[in-house]
Amino acid sequence: MPSIDHFFVFAQSGAPEREALSAAGLRGGAEREHTGQGTRSVGFELADCFLELIWLADAEAARTPMVKPLGLYERMAWRDHRASPFGVCLRPDDAGDAPPFLSWDYRPDYLPPEVDLQMACNSGVVGEPLLFQLDRSLAPPATAPGRGERRLRRVTITTPALAPMSPLREVDVDRLALRDGEEHLMEVELMGAGHALDLRPALPLILHA
Repeated sequence: MPSIDHFFVFAQSGAPEREALSAAGLRGGAEREHTGQGTRSVGFELADCFLELIWLADAEAARTPMVKPLGLYERMAWRDHRASPFGVCLRPDDAGDAPPFLSWDYRPDYLPPEVDLQMACNSGVVGEPLLFQLDRSLAPPATAPGRGERRLRRVTITTPALAPMSPLREVDVDRLALRDGEEHLMEVELMGAGHALDLRPALPLILHA
C-alpha cells in the first residue's frame, strides 16, 4: 500500500497563511519554484510527510498544453470555478509499484527528464482533489534529517463534487479519508493534537495540532 508523501492546499499569492501554521508550531522551509508549471510553494515538514501551501505564480505557464490537464489555474481560483483546491501525493512502497488508480505520466520541467509523476486520470476533473504518485527516487525516507517532530494521524478531505463513479472512491491509502460534504475542506490531524486551528475563510483548512 502506498503512503502519503505530501498533501497540499492552494493558498493566496505568497501564502500569507504560513504565519498561522508557523505560530501553531509547524516548521516551514524555503519557498520552491516549480519551473514551467507556473506555481510556487512552501512546505511544512512533519516526521513522516509534509504539508504544502501552493500558489499560482505564472498563469500563462499553468495554461500550457503540458500543464493544463492538471487544472491548476482553476484550482487556484477554486471559489470561482467550483474546483478542489487540494492535492495528495503518494509514495510507493517499492520503486516499481503502480499507483492504486489509472494514471498518465506527467513530466514537468522542474524534475529530471528521466523522472515522471503518475497523475490520476481524473486530474482534469477540477471539482475533485488532485491525486498523483511520486517516483520513489524523489521521496526521502521518513527519518531523513530535517524532518519535523510531529507525526500525521489523518488527512480528511471533504468535497461537494466527488462523482459517484470517481476513481478516488476506490483509493485505499493509509491515513487518507475522502468524503462527501457541502464545502471543500481539508482537516489535518497530528498525533497528540491538543487544539484546532481553523484558517477559514482565508484557507479551507483546519489543523488539529
